[in-house]
Amino acid sequence: MIANPGCYATSIILPLKPLVAAGLVDLDHGIVVDSKSGVSGAGKAPTAKTHFMYAADNLSAYGVFTHRHTGELLEQIGIRASEIVFAPHLLPIPRGILSTIYMRFKKAQTRESVARVFREYFAASPMVRLYEKALPQIQYSVRTNYADIGFQIDASGQRAVVVSCLDNLLKGAAGQAVQNMNVMLGWPESEGLV
Repeated sequence: MIANPGCYATSIILPLKPLVAAGLVDLDHGIVVDSKSGVSGAGKAPTAKTHFMYAADNLSAYGVFTHRHTGELLEQIGIRASEIVFAPHLLPIPRGILSTIYMRFKKAQTRESVARVFREYFAASPMVRLYEKALPQIQYSVRTNYADIGFQIDASGQRAVVVSCLDNLLKGAAGQAVQNMNVMLGWPESEGLV
């Protein structure tokens, strides 16, 4: 049996796990994750908050400190609850997730040193695209099974903003389930997805 990660969790675990595993992130300063999902990411049951009249022309936070994917983030990234703040938001678009992650490094990094960590970690991951010169946007990942990751580092090399985007209905749900099945059965990871 395989547990399929949630859409928010996928958009946060993929960019954070490599950096935390490499020992780059200063967890004492904490990580802030600001995630925004289209209304289809709020679950299959329609609610007043996902109704067009509520969601259109609006942006709202929900589930801060209580979101159901928080435990999954902590377990998979290997951090404690006190080391991350996760604030999900409902975005008035049909689908897609954009997570903006704010962090400090233990010591100054360069663009190349961070890019190398991502390239090495995702070398065998055909469904992850690294944006080394720009930040990804929802429009480039929507209706695909790709997770797009990009980052910026401040002039001191101490602070970073990492942005990830994915389609919550594909990479964050059905497409990822197919991808996991492919891995489980020994088939090419992107079989039926590209």
